[in-house]
Amino acid sequence: MTTIEVRNKITESKEPNWFNSIEITIQYPHINFLQKFEGFSSIHKFICQQIEGWEKLGTIPRELNTSKQHFTNLKNRLDNFISNYHQQPESTLNNYWRNEIKQLQSNSHFFTYDSPVTDFLVELQGKFPNYVVGAYHYIIGQYNFNTKDNFTGGLLAYEFQLKDHTEIVNRRNKEKSSISRIRNDFRNQLSESEKQLTEHLANANQDYESYVKQIDDLKKEKEELFEEWYGKAQTSFNTFDSDSKEKLSNLEETYFRKLQLSKPARYWQRKSTKYYTDANKMKGILLWVVGLSSLFLALILIISPKWIFETVFSENKAAIIRWSLVFITLISLIAFTVRAITKVMFSSFHLARDAEERHTLTFFYLSLLAEKDSTINDEDRKLILQSLFSRAETGLLKDDSGPTMPNDFIGKIMNK
Repeated sequence: MTTIEVRNKITESKEPNWFNSIEITIQYPHINFLQKFEGFSSIHKFICQQIEGWEKLGTIPRELNTSKQHFTNLKNRLDNFISNYHQQPESTLNNYWRNEIKQLQSNSHFFTYDSPVTDFLVELQGKFPNYVVGAYHYIIGQYNFNTKDNFTGGLLAYEFQLKDHTEIVNRRNKEKSSISRIRNDFRNQLSESEKQLTEHLANANQDYESYVKQIDDLKKEKEELFEEWYGKAQTSFNTFDSDSKEKLSNLEETYFRKLQLSKPARYWQRKSTKYYTDANKMKGILLWVVGLSSLFLALILIISPKWIFETVFSENKAAIIRWSLVFITLISLIAFTVRAITKVMFSSFHLARDAEERHTLTFFYLSLLAEKDSTINDEDRKLILQSLFSRAETGLLKDDSGPTMPNDFIGKIMNK
């Protein structure tokens, strides 16, 4: 994560003041380094400079790899900290920041890339690599001179720290070189910061103007859409309101008529069922009577004549007249019974059909009331009610006729 990205994270955080106000002092006494930092971005920037500086040095003594890796680890910890906790409250930030302070203030013999001591060790590595170990241990305060090379390296480090000139390096020139490098890095960083700030302000102004224009266009578009929607909604609401009132009125009228005709409709339905039951019952009786009568007459015609002539009419010839009258009377009674049962049966079918048609006509009338485009005037309504409640022919009278139905009215309605 770059320093610019860190700054953006800080601006997006819940506690930007906390990130800009934290202070820490980093100290490496063995190289006379002591610097106070204020603000998270300045700490991050210092560590990034150290990483870039170590990379520019190229080949370095093995003993300095720990310092190089130390700054890389610090950068990773700071990147994780800002990524994970930039939206946390101040109390949480303080708790987790304590762990980072311990790592930042650790001074376990670390070197900065721009320290004169670092230049001394790097140059010594190039000319006399065997002396680097002794010089390094002398600088960090661990005097290990068990070999000649280590002793020589420690002696060179001693001369570097306490004298102005040695055969290897001139301390004063190294100090000047180090100061010059620091000044150049500072100027480069200042120039880079100014450039980044200028780009950020330019982008911010450009984005601001673009956002203002987009907001104005969006506002205009939404106002037009709202006016269009409001006009359509108002028209739709007025249409819905009028249709709803009309439909409600029709439903009230239909419900009122339904309440008026519901009981008669149920009555006609029950009567239709009852008449069909009676008619089927009469039909069964009729079939039994016709069947038994046919069987009785067949027995009389086939079996009885021989027995009658041999026993009854053998001695009294005049008795045949009497028995003929009896047979005629019996046949007449059977025919009368069949006719009466038939009359009742067809009358029941007739009345059942009449009640069924009245029931159907009732719901037909209600469906006409429920239709939106259907209009029924008072004359038509009277005609329907007259048809519904007119006298029904029983079918037992002399002139049988079908149920009185408003045929002209139905044809009139269907033709509309």
